[in-house]
Amino acid sequence: MGNGSKAEMLIAVCAVISSIAAVYIAWDQARVMRSQEKADVWPILQTTHQTDVGENGNIYAFELRNAGVGPALIDNYLIRIPGEGDTQEFNKLVDYLMPEEMGVPTRANTSLSGRVMRQGDKLSTVRAAWPGTPDITEAIQSRIDEFLAGERQPAEVFICYCSILDDCWVTSTMTDNLRPTEVKACTELTSVANKLMPPSTEMEKPKEAQE
Repeated sequence: MGNGSKAEMLIAVCAVISSIAAVYIAWDQARVMRSQEKADVWPILQTTHQTDVGENGNIYAFELRNAGVGPALIDNYLIRIPGEGDTQEFNKLVDYLMPEEMGVPTRANTSLSGRVMRQGDKLSTVRAAWPGTPDITEAIQSRIDEFLAGERQPAEVFICYCSILDDCWVTSTMTDNLRPTEVKACTELTSVANKLMPPSTEMEKPKEAQE
């Protein structure tokens, strides 16, 4: 092989390497741009059980806040109540969390499915109020202490929401799952909720199934 052929082969190899490098650089830049684009519109839904007790009145509310940097499009949600199964009725969450002997509270509800929450938006999905009598205040505080001590199994709320780029996440009230779980689509909500529920807090079987 002559010197000319060697030079041509070397040039050809360099051209191939340059082409590969150019493709990689373009791919890497596209990946970085995609990540930046996602970060610019990344919503983060945070959930809170808000309870205020005292002589001025007793209030429970389940609140959502978009602490991210883009709008959150709420697609689906479920409330998993021990012994009762899954529901979308926040009134049932109140009934489970609060003692029955306190009577029926004054309630206000807000629709959740299909709602769009902008950056910084707050939303109370349910708000229940009782008089500030000593017996009711004591009953609520006693129930709170039961949950804090692990004597009662908590109900959990799972919410699936998406960004305007159709990236989706599931957020929950579980204390050991503070970061939203990324999912391909909100059709995975139930399966993700099952995976996130640890064995120590698995949902009890409904009474009908136990009989």
